[in-house]
Amino acid sequence: MVNPSTVPVVLGTAGHIDHGKSTLVEALTGTHPDRWEEEKKRGITMDLGYAQVTYEDGFEVGFVDVPGHERLVRKMVAGATGMGAAVLVVACDDGVMPQTREHFEVLQMLGVKCGLIALTKADLADEDTRLFVQADVEELVAGSLWESARVLEVSAHSGEGIDALREAIRELALSAQEEVSARYAFRLPVQRSFAMEGAGTVATGVCASGTVSEGDSLMVLPGEGKSRVRRVQVHGRVTETSSPGLRTALNLPDLNPKHCRRGSVLAAPGSLCSGSLLRSTLQAVAGAPELEHGQEILLLAGTASVNGRVWLPPETAEGDSLLVDLQLEDEVALVPGESLILRRPSPARNLASGRFVCFGEHRLRKKDKRLREGLQKCALALDNPSELAAAFLELQGGALTETELAKLLGWTSTALSQELQLASSRGEVRSMPGNRWSSTGSIGALGSEVSSAVTAWLRKNPHRLRIPISELRKGLGKKKSRALDELNESDLESIGLKRLHGTEWQLLDATPPEEVSERAKVFLDALSEAGLSTPNPETLSDVLSWAPEDVPKILDHLSDTDSLVRVSGGNLYARKVVEELRNLVVSQLQAGSLDIPSLRDHFQTSRKYLMPLLEHFDSKGITQRRGPNRILRNPDAEI
Repeated sequence: MVNPSTVPVVLGTAGHIDHGKSTLVEALTGTHPDRWEEEKKRGITMDLGYAQVTYEDGFEVGFVDVPGHERLVRKMVAGATGMGAAVLVVACDDGVMPQTREHFEVLQMLGVKCGLIALTKADLADEDTRLFVQADVEELVAGSLWESARVLEVSAHSGEGIDALREAIRELALSAQEEVSARYAFRLPVQRSFAMEGAGTVATGVCASGTVSEGDSLMVLPGEGKSRVRRVQVHGRVTETSSPGLRTALNLPDLNPKHCRRGSVLAAPGSLCSGSLLRSTLQAVAGAPELEHGQEILLLAGTASVNGRVWLPPETAEGDSLLVDLQLEDEVALVPGESLILRRPSPARNLASGRFVCFGEHRLRKKDKRLREGLQKCALALDNPSELAAAFLELQGGALTETELAKLLGWTSTALSQELQLASSRGEVRSMPGNRWSSTGSIGALGSEVSSAVTAWLRKNPHRLRIPISELRKGLGKKKSRALDELNESDLESIGLKRLHGTEWQLLDATPPEEVSERAKVFLDALSEAGLSTPNPETLSDVLSWAPEDVPKILDHLSDTDSLVRVSGGNLYARKVVEELRNLVVSQLQAGSLDIPSLRDHFQTSRKYLMPLLEHFDSKGITQRRGPNRILRNPDAEI
């Protein structure tokens, strides 16, 4: 017996109820795919069935048989997840029926490009009927990727055409082999799970990407369950490793079957995200009812089937591929670019197909125009890995580690690093300390957000030339505030900011009202003239005949220009006067000792004003008190 050589393509059967899908699979494989007693009793497939066809030379193809009943389309889609090709089954004595059309529509929406059509029950139809059914099928596939698909007449009962179909399936499996990108981490959407006595939980499905081996650790999403892989099987045979396109069973002893039900996804820990608010592109199905804002939908994604609502953008044009929000009742785990199907729950009807872009934290609002533009950029880059990585970084608005970005994309760190290097060579991203990366385009996007936050703040504080960091962060929000910290000095300058020591940043482009500038000059002249015998702000306000509420604005403005020095006790001085005093103090200490009387005489002031300033110099580290005297510490320290 030749050892089986399993081709990494799973074929599926699809078609109307009672058109002979399961019987055909049994004729091809020798195994009836219906597992449950009720299925066999009623003669219909109610859940997914599995089998494989093995050729004499060991070539082997896995099959998944899906139910044909209209109420079980969600199970049909779960089975279609992972299909590399499909056999559309149409009974010769019945022709193309409603579920034939719906199943074919689903295959097209999921991107199953390769297939053939099996006209079953050929022994029950005469020549004219067969010709009629063939014409019906040709009309169904016209204009689709299946337009040139082979059509074979078969009978599972008489054996007519079965050998020819087996060879056609072999050719189909070979042609359907696609090289799955190695950039994706391991992912297996669970089609079914059960408990096996003495072994624990077994989860099965088609490996979507990556590889899994005995001894690996996996997590199940949604949720936080984890387990080691005790045993791996492909087509019912124990093997060390499974890879993309293979029907796989994993023994997960540390999980309960209820934790990895159909719809969940097995993945390497920390390699995949899940959520309940999806950003997705959508393309309406031809002839389907028009989608409505807030409409209830059934989302079919991977093997998951989840109820939710669709939220449309504020402005849409008929026929456009929409970028929408899908708010689900439960979480799903997806990677960007994964196919989605939207159905109307009742009466059941396919409404639209789409591709997942990313998860969101809040529903898109009308004011989120820039965020929507970033999402559109991601959507357009779904098939271009390096552009997608750059677009995701731009969407985040700040730097991410490779581990963080790989998790958002569902990629391996190695593959992501390669794509980032490629994007970096085009100037789209840049590396940062700590193995982090940021998008060069995110600076412009963030700049717009910063400008909006600064403009809103200046509207209330037009006299200011600096903005408190706390106010800027409040205007940007937590996420964008973190992004702000990642920008270098050149980036900040390009968006009109300059980092300063302390709690405020300079606004390079701020222009205060002329009245404020004029009053500030008058106020500063008055302080300079007062020297070290400075009056308090209230006294100056009375002298200048200003309203008391105007003085704080003038003081803020002068502080922003570094024209003032505040000392303990609240006294204010013109900076140039304090600088003059500092220079004299430094000169005296360098010459020997401090001569307070001469300082008092020079500035024509009293100890009441002089001593707080000398203590201020102590606090700034210019001088240091030692007993009754002072010594010089740092003559260049800031005052």
